Amino acid sequence: MESLLSDKLITLLRTFGKIELNRLRKFVESPYLNDEPDVLRLFDICHAILKKNPNDLAHLTKGKVWKKLFAPKPYNDLYLRRMASDLTQLAIRFRAMEQRNEIPTDQWLNEQKALEAAGLDKHLAGVERQITRHIEDTSILDTEFYLFTFQYYWNIFNRSYRVVAATDYMAKLLPADHALESFYITQKLKMYVAWLSYRQFRNTDRSLPLPPGFWEHIENTSFDLIPMVGVYKLVVNILQNPAEESLFVELLQKLEDIGDSLSVADYRECCFIAQNYCALKINEGKSEYYNRANEIFKIMVKRGALIEDGQLAEGIYKNIITTGLRAGEHKWVEQFIEEYSWYLPPAIRENAYAYNLANLYSHLKDYNRAMEVLRSVEYTDVTYALGAKTILLRIYYEQGEYMALDSLIDSFKIYLRRNKQISKNLQKEYNNFLNLVKKLTTIRPGDKKALAEFKERVLASSYNTPKKWLKDKIAELE
Repeated sequence: MESLLSDKLITLLRTFGKIELNRLRKFVESPYLNDEPDVLRLFDICHAILKKNPNDLAHLTKGKVWKKLFAPKPYNDLYLRRMASDLTQLAIRFRAMEQRNEIPTDQWLNEQKALEAAGLDKHLAGVERQITRHIEDTSILDTEFYLFTFQYYWNIFNRSYRVVAATDYMAKLLPADHALESFYITQKLKMYVAWLSYRQFRNTDRSLPLPPGFWEHIENTSFDLIPMVGVYKLVVNILQNPAEESLFVELLQKLEDIGDSLSVADYRECCFIAQNYCALKINEGKSEYYNRANEIFKIMVKRGALIEDGQLAEGIYKNIITTGLRAGEHKWVEQFIEEYSWYLPPAIRENAYAYNLANLYSHLKDYNRAMEVLRSVEYTDVTYALGAKTILLRIYYEQGEYMALDSLIDSFKIYLRRNKQISKNLQKEYNNFLNLVKKLTTIRPGDKKALAEFKERVLASSYNTPKKWLKDKIAELE
């Protein structure tokens, strides 16, 4: 099989949308940034193919690209690889520049230093007025805001200190100090929350140290105006006292009250922490938390907090759909699948869309459509293979196709045994689920003793994904 032009280049280009690719072309076309016409021609070839079909890699092999560029010249692998490398670096620079344009604070700080070094005081005063207005008017008081504010005031302090040490010394030093401390405390709390969250799912004997008197210090009223301090203090309390469900309700209320003061990234992170808390409660058997988790996702959708760098992570997409289905929000889930599949990375978009649509149809008891869509799912990922087989398992049971079900259980167990990517614990959990499904087919409706024993086994099982379905089947038999 002929090798691709460049995996790094193609992977990078496939992350750009159509509008971004058009801007990237202007970037590559600029003689200031690129003085190699062949690199622009290479981009045009890649652009034309990816614009038509992001998954069409057959036309991006080295031989075909060279033929489009230089036929009938003899193939030169070294030159083609150098051009692909140059184009990759230009695309990386473009992405970084786009990021700077979205967040102009770094650019303002660079302009502040450049104009100061050139001695252009009038120009410098104009930039600093612009920065001051931004600091006074912004409503997003996140860690990046306090870091930016510190850097701005620190530049002013250093400039004045070098010129006349005594002039307004404290007036220039104190704002820098307050901004630095605000940044440190919010960032330290953020890291502490990350450690507590990690400790929930992984065993570790390592801790994240806090300076002596830290908790007493942040009770100072001067930090009351920093939104993230109050939010993170509450999150720490929740993670350390998960049994106190009132704290979870308080967090949701606080996010609603001050959500507009948080950056999208901070708001998203807090919502995911709330989601993890719901998962913890679901694992404890409190299925009502599916509804709460689904409401959190709905709020994130409404606030536009799901999309990061123009894309939606595949795992989050699947998790939202699974949660919505378990909450019984079938209509909302169907709309979400259609609208948000376009935000998935192009390389996995079709597969993720098909799998989740099949899952929806299976919950709607439209089993024929579910099986039809499942045929288009490629088992390129273990997660899809396990999920698709589980959906098919449920369908065979619901349709009373017990011979097909037995055959699938046997082949499923062979797959688990042979696949080296699946951990021993996950193999054990899936095998336990398969044994429970097998047992389920042997229980007669109304057999109270058998149902009671089976129910006890289901409740004791650790594998959570199909647990609700098994409990629903028990209720039907009862």
